[in-house]
Amino acid sequence: MGISTYNIRALRVFTPVSILDRTLEFFEFFRYETKSIRNNPVLLKEEIFNIISKSTKIKQVSKIKKSEIQKLFETFFQKLDKILFVKNSKDEISDIKWNQIDDFCSLLRLIERSDERKIRWALYYFFEKGNLEISKNTINELLIDFKIKNIDGLLNKIIKVETLSGLDAQYDGNLFVINHKLDDKLVPHYLSDAIEEPSRRSRGELEKEILELIDEGSYSNQEISQVLLIDEGLVSRTISKLREKNKIILSSFGQRGARYFTTNCDNCPFGTTKASCRKEAISFITTTFMGDFSLNLSASDFDLVETNQALLKIKRIVMMARKEKNTQLEKNIGVNLERLLSKVVDQFIEVESPDSKNVKIPEFNVLINKNLANLPMLYQLGLKKGAQGGIHLMDEMLRLASKSIKKEDRIKIKKHALSETNKFLKNIGLDE
Repeated sequence: MGISTYNIRALRVFTPVSILDRTLEFFEFFRYETKSIRNNPVLLKEEIFNIISKSTKIKQVSKIKKSEIQKLFETFFQKLDKILFVKNSKDEISDIKWNQIDDFCSLLRLIERSDERKIRWALYYFFEKGNLEISKNTINELLIDFKIKNIDGLLNKIIKVETLSGLDAQYDGNLFVINHKLDDKLVPHYLSDAIEEPSRRSRGELEKEILELIDEGSYSNQEISQVLLIDEGLVSRTISKLREKNKIILSSFGQRGARYFTTNCDNCPFGTTKASCRKEAISFITTTFMGDFSLNLSASDFDLVETNQALLKIKRIVMMARKEKNTQLEKNIGVNLERLLSKVVDQFIEVESPDSKNVKIPEFNVLINKNLANLPMLYQLGLKKGAQGGIHLMDEMLRLASKSIKKEDRIKIKKHALSETNKFLKNIGLDE
């Protein structure tokens, strides 16, 4: 999830100092104190100024001269016009994007609470001004009123995170150097995407998304945070609320004591009984297998599927497998996903072969890295089927060549091959 186009425009026009000057007050005035006029397509500035005089969001508004407020707001309106939030004219504003104003106001408050977001905004602001080399002193001068103590550490953190995503940049303790062209459209996103909070969902929306996710599998707080792009602390608080409501249960423990949660089938948050949920999932899967593969599954084929959540996950995978695969986009996804995952396998698998001159029957040992267990589950299953299929094929070849190979040698080769296959399956996490 990247930053919205309208917020990135706004960050280009306003500066981080906007959090400290009256700009934030003006945004909050528009967000919280304009309900009575929001339905009007055109607003007279005089009408706005009358409401401003009673504002509680603008500090000491009663002590500021009307002419000064008008002057400050005129500059504010001009900037809003520049970022396309309003259409500004001499006596009125129109075409007001209320949702975008509200959204940017929330973003300013979010930035206010994070030194890293302020620094990212400064880097983005200077880049948009045409700077590929940004000194720490320049950043410090722009943000001096915020009294940020750890600018070095935060700049190094930004470099570490964004270079992994593709940003070509260095920071030597003095200069933040961006090795891209100024018209590179990705650089603004490297610098500014993390400014916007990953999730702005309401509590109800967040609970709903988490429930829908863990209704098809068990997830830890960290995994939920990664999948839904939500702060882990927020996930933890929401999970606690859902447990209090008895909507979810602790499913199991993972490595290092991580706790995994699923929905509570005995108190289904979606109002479905355990039996009807299972019946519906099995019905969908069996119907699909018959229609797509002419394979007749029975209820007994699902006896080993222990939970409804597992069944629902299988149903989801079967459903997605029916997605059209011959469109240009799907073909491109398939080709490139295969290429990228093959790089992983090729990197982590080595074949060690002895000197065949000194060994009557050479044994090829497969060296496998345990990081293969991080591959996607469906890809792992393909590797497993391929490995097992290779054994069967080799066995058949040995049988056909039995006249030239002794029986004891054939058995030895097969045992070694099976041993290597089992070692492979163990390292990708699929040993049985």
